[in-house]
Amino acid sequence: MEIANISSRGSCDFTSKLPDPILHHILGLLNPKKAVQTCMLSKRWEHLWTFLPSLNFNFHDFRHDDDDDDDDFFHDIAVGRFAKFVNTLLLRREPFDLDVFCLSCEGMSLFNTLSCEGMIRYAVEHNTRVLHLSFPDSVPPCIYTCTSLEELYLNDKHASNKYIRYVKMYSSVPIVNLPNLRKLTLYRWALNSNNVKNLLSGCTILEFLRLDSCFLVDCVIAHKSLKHLAIVNCLFDKTQLVISAPNLFSFVFDENFQPPSNTTLNMPSLAYSCLTTHDNLMMKYLERMTTNIELLELHFKRHLLEESTVVPLKLPIFSNLKNLTVVLVTFSCFPMVNCVLKNSPNLEKLTLLQEGCLSQGEEGASTNVSTNVSSTIAIFPNKKLKIVEVRYWKYNQMIRQLEDALKDVYKGIENSEDFIGPSSGNITVELSF
Repeated sequence: MEIANISSRGSCDFTSKLPDPILHHILGLLNPKKAVQTCMLSKRWEHLWTFLPSLNFNFHDFRHDDDDDDDDFFHDIAVGRFAKFVNTLLLRREPFDLDVFCLSCEGMSLFNTLSCEGMIRYAVEHNTRVLHLSFPDSVPPCIYTCTSLEELYLNDKHASNKYIRYVKMYSSVPIVNLPNLRKLTLYRWALNSNNVKNLLSGCTILEFLRLDSCFLVDCVIAHKSLKHLAIVNCLFDKTQLVISAPNLFSFVFDENFQPPSNTTLNMPSLAYSCLTTHDNLMMKYLERMTTNIELLELHFKRHLLEESTVVPLKLPIFSNLKNLTVVLVTFSCFPMVNCVLKNSPNLEKLTLLQEGCLSQGEEGASTNVSTNVSSTIAIFPNKKLKIVEVRYWKYNQMIRQLEDALKDVYKGIENSEDFIGPSSGNITVELSF
């Protein structure tokens, strides 16, 4: 009966009855164009969009599908639509502080991005807490003195001259004052030791730093409050990398290009590390790793050894290491695995992933046996281990020999086909000697 009565009165607009702060938050999650269009719903919604706490502007949203990317005429029209909408919205928005401001100018010419500087200044003047910029030129200096910022993401979308743009940009910003910044991400910028030093000196409580696809020259990262550091896909100019972070908790290093010629690591509080590299760099980083590490992930990129199965490692004793994960590429990875096992007396879990498992059997996953490396697998019998898990997407020679090696050391092997593909699965070893 109650349902029938509601139906007879017609549909009810429960959303409009929500308090204004909740509606402002909901509208802030929408594309700004969609949020503004809600003013047509009713009188209740007419001015709600002027209180948006979060703004996310993307130049691509103002380009039409039939626009020619190489035609300057269509490009300028799209720029005009973009600038007019953003400037009008900012002009009519109520002068309340911002929570999040995102601006992506990808696809815009360097000349046309000059019109976007006023948008960035608006965000700074309205004390935005989070600022994400995808900008093809040097960003306005006012960003580096925005005391309200807690999170900053800077992305140089233009690949050309990307290795020198950061140096030029930063030379005109001698003062950095970001006292509330806790999270900083730099994508595709060129950095040297002076740039990094000046930047970090103005971020006194910084906890998270991510350098992604950057060009690094004599990079020295020294910060007392830093807790999480990620260096991903960066190119080193055959120079040194120095990390001195006494309170660093996690360190992610994914090296795909030219590595640094010399590495100095001072991370005594490190508890988690994920190393993705190739050649003999894995050995160098492990030799410098803190003994307090509790969770370690090793992702091998290429053949670790090409001429010998002997690993000349002087590893520290990882007395706190409980979990070890290794992504296997070839047979040559196992000497390294055994070296870590021998130096991890309290290890409880070992996870071995066949290359390609993380991407669910991507094409080109290599499991070929090197002609210069013995294809015999031996597993060091660590007696503190509670479980060994092997994940694979293709049951090949390496996985077969690994299974045999585990049988020689441990008992109770249990197979389960719960991974990708008909020939994939897990080998779970419940350890007992």
